[in-house]
Amino acid sequence: MIGLRRLAASMTAAGVACLLGAVPAAAAPAGAEHHVAAPGTASAMGVSALSFSAKSVDATSGSATIDLNWTMTSSNPNASGFGGDIHLRRINPKTGAYIGTELAVDFDSQGSPSGGVTIGSGATPASTTYTWTVAVPQYGATTKTTWAVSEIRGADGADDSIDWTAPELSAFPRTFTAKTTADQGSPSLDRIALAQGSQATVYEAPGQGATLRYQLDSQETRSGVYGGTVVATGPDGRTARGSFAIGWDWSEGYQGCGYLDWMQRQVLDCAVTVPLPAGLPEGDWKVTEVDLTSNAGVTHAYTGLSEAAVHVTSDSVLSATGFAFTPSQIDSWHSPVPTAQLSLRPTGAVGGISSVQLTSWGNNANECTQLSTTPTVQDDGTITVPVRGLPRQFSCRLTGVIITDGHGDQAVYGSSLGAPDIDATLTNIPDTVLPTVDTVTVAPDTIAAGDTQTWIKLTIDVSASTAGVNGLDLYLVDASGHAASIQSGGVPTTFSGPIDEYFTLPQGTAPGQYTIGFRLQDQGYKTVSYGLPGTGSQPTPGGPATLTVT
Repeated sequence: MIGLRRLAASMTAAGVACLLGAVPAAAAPAGAEHHVAAPGTASAMGVSALSFSAKSVDATSGSATIDLNWTMTSSNPNASGFGGDIHLRRINPKTGAYIGTELAVDFDSQGSPSGGVTIGSGATPASTTYTWTVAVPQYGATTKTTWAVSEIRGADGADDSIDWTAPELSAFPRTFTAKTTADQGSPSLDRIALAQGSQATVYEAPGQGATLRYQLDSQETRSGVYGGTVVATGPDGRTARGSFAIGWDWSEGYQGCGYLDWMQRQVLDCAVTVPLPAGLPEGDWKVTEVDLTSNAGVTHAYTGLSEAAVHVTSDSVLSATGFAFTPSQIDSWHSPVPTAQLSLRPTGAVGGISSVQLTSWGNNANECTQLSTTPTVQDDGTITVPVRGLPRQFSCRLTGVIITDGHGDQAVYGSSLGAPDIDATLTNIPDTVLPTVDTVTVAPDTIAAGDTQTWIKLTIDVSASTAGVNGLDLYLVDASGHAASIQSGGVPTTFSGPIDEYFTLPQGTAPGQYTIGFRLQDQGYKTVSYGLPGTGSQPTPGGPATLTVT
């Protein structure tokens, strides 16, 4: 019995390529696929029989099926059963090339129907016959569509594997024809935009080129969307292309283009990358054409697009140095939080610097905020933009900056943009001075047992601390040293001065002499305790705060 993960590992060892190929224009002829050999000079396993249940079928109703039967065999005495996948492709009637997304399904030796595949009687680890009941698509390039078994991959659980394509499969009757409804429509282009998270400025590392990343939405309500090409045009009319094709993968099914609905009739957030070669001049690149192809092989070219340009820079025209925060630490414990300045020194600017955009703060993206992108020119030639950290604890390491001059040239820095790193971090001052208690009073200090209505006021005078006090837990400590919680929660942030807390006597408190213990918490979540039993708690200044219950 062979699991699909084991098959995948075996086929990877055999050098099997990714199932996603180029878009239809680059498809190989049906009889000329590249054959990936199994390990060694030969494999002990193979396909001994393959055929369809009919030579033709009428698919115009949208409910036609056809059975594909094949037999896997192995001469390896250690074979333990088969696992693999089998693929069908449409054939272009004019060129003989494969078109459209494949139909594909897994098979194994477990015996339970999966994806329309069943196992014939008499199966053994050395020979198993399978039947796949294929739902034949209604639409084709013309009223007649030829389908072919394009690939069979398999393994026998004993380190033997095959990846058979047309050269091996052509020995069998591997095709059938379907009467289909001609689909001459082409996929719509509903949206083309920069990929989520992408910036409109891209860094070109020396000698490495750059990559433009886009997302598109498309629909084709009959045969479905197969693939396409995005064409970008840059300085001096240079062009670059990036393609996508929807394919099938053994572990994820149909994929390769964002969200896909059934039969690929709608694709959303389809990711397309457009690689740019190294050494290009700096400038703007814009999507000028999107070619989309249906599963029926119909392509439409969309031009006159309005997608905003992407500026590609190597920081060779405009550049900057000396990135630093002044000050590098700010007191974020007090409110309002003070402002810091990011300073830098530009070189090569034409018309001054018009914008400095801080795009990323590393792992703490929500802890720091840029207050303005408009820079201020300082007397020493540096420029600054204001920033602020969030109240309380934060540490922000700048990982993305886009600088634009008056001429429109740009420079980018920071690891999040794939650009030179920035050594600039903004933090708050460390929480080093914890709250100190000067005096503690309680009033009234005597109360009758069972009186749970009278409010008792506890006043704690604290001295100045780094982060102030914003949390207080109260405890009633009896003569035996047992501490019972009275209440806990937040209090108004206090750096120095009195903290007034009101509480009532807990239900069921027995008469006796009690002391009040408490724990203070500051904004940095550090705590100090007074008057509580055990180690780590300090004695209450001026003696215990006592409460007599009569």
